[in-house]
Amino acid sequence: MTAHKKARSLLFAGAVLGAAAALAACGRFRDTSTQTAGTDRVVCVSKQINEFMYAIGAEQHLVAVDLTSIYPPPIEKLPTVGYHRALSAEGIISMRPTLFLTDGNVGPSAVLDQLKKVGIPIDIMLPGNTLDSAQLLLTRLGDKFGRRPAADSVLAQWKAGMQDVWKDTAQYMGKPKPRVLIIHFGQIANNYLAVKGGGPADDMMRWAGGVNAVDSVGGMERLTPELIARIAPDIIVATDLGFDRYGSAKAFAAMPGISLTPAGKALRIYRITETELLYFGPRTPATVRKLRAMFHQS
Repeated sequence: MTAHKKARSLLFAGAVLGAAAALAACGRFRDTSTQTAGTDRVVCVSKQINEFMYAIGAEQHLVAVDLTSIYPPPIEKLPTVGYHRALSAEGIISMRPTLFLTDGNVGPSAVLDQLKKVGIPIDIMLPGNTLDSAQLLLTRLGDKFGRRPAADSVLAQWKAGMQDVWKDTAQYMGKPKPRVLIIHFGQIANNYLAVKGGGPADDMMRWAGGVNAVDSVGGMERLTPELIARIAPDIIVATDLGFDRYGSAKAFAAMPGISLTPAGKALRIYRITETELLYFGPRTPATVRKLRAMFHQS
């Protein structure tokens, strides 16, 4: 575990110690089903939403986030309530939130029920899995937190960047494209996963002039040495946590199965942060340009 994650975990541990006191005071939470939820103390569990909050200048509302929300860097100063799929209701309650904000990718499922029981308002804002829905999410957050002009400004720059991306993408039409395997490290199961087609990473790869080496669509698939060798990618892009377990392209290439691929033999293995690749955001145009540089080295 990195130093910053250790520090954040200590902050979380301290928060949990105060949970008993917070639970005792839960009587102050009222039924808010007929009133607008307050936004002055927000616990947000969503990498994408948290990045957008900072992008529109609404970060002052955040009092805690999840462990995987690490962008932009100032967010790492906030306490965390743990991994988004292994949350503790007590840890969340100890932050005394007036709103629990999430994209719905949280667990265990009983946590939301416990928050509802003590009267903490919950707002589930579905993630932007398409470019249009991600941009709509940005404007919705602008409206919710009184930052619509800032959201409109960020959105205008984002759309202009995408127009530039698509102009550059045209040069790869009708030409051979490298077959790319995107490998993501799944923390909860401690294994490596292949990113399938149909999601944000797949779109960014295509706009960068590559083609997904995995021909199935939807979500992720657990990788085995046999599957990696059979896919035989020309290029591997590994998200940060998994890549950093090895520390270099050469060490990563020594993994079972990878050394047999064209990517492994040529050491065409690159690192990228998951917050750049696994969801759409204002950084997407820059991410596509980064991928393009990886795929089409002169």
